This record gives sequence, structure tokens and C-alpha cells, in this order.
Amino acid sequence: MIQTSKDILFLILGLSILTISFFTCFFLYYLIRLIKKLYNAGRFIEEVSGRLNEIVKTTERKIKEITLLPLIAEGIRTVIDFLKERKKNKEKEEKK
Repeated sequence: MIQTSKDILFLILGLSILTISFFTCFFLYYLIRLIKKLYNAGRFIEEVSGRLNEIVKTTERKIKEITLLPLIAEGIRTVIDFLKERKKNKEKEEKK
């Protein structure tokens, strides 16, 4: 089978090509897995940021509602005071 140095050269070249092919496939496999994990991480980050965005919007709405409550309460107090004054004025007019 191996009779000349040329046969040894072809055998070593064949093994070298086989080894390079194996490591290239190995490298590509892990590279593809890495890209897939990065893609999944990106999707996860996108999902989490969407949830955080919803939480921030909800919190912002609630804070606006809370800041509106004192204004609404003040408006109701003003209306009640106005109605009380009006009622007192009507009672005074009825007594006269």
C-alpha cells in the first residue's frame, strides 16, 4: 500500500484535509449555536423591555391620576362651598 514517499504525502494530505474539514464543521456548528443564542437573548431583551415599557406607562398614568385627585377634590370643595353659600343666601332671603 505505502511504497513511495509520494504515497505518504497523499496520505498525510488526505488526513490534513479531513482534519481541517472536521474542525471547520465543528467551528461552524458552535458559531451557529452562538448566533442562535444571541438571537434568543435579543428576543428576550425585547420582550422584557416591552413589559418594562408597559409598567412605566401604567405607573405614569397612575401618578397623573394621583396628581389630579387633589385638583378634583379642590374643585368639589369649591362647588360645595358655593352651594352652602347659596343655601344660606336663600335662607336669609326667605326670613326677610
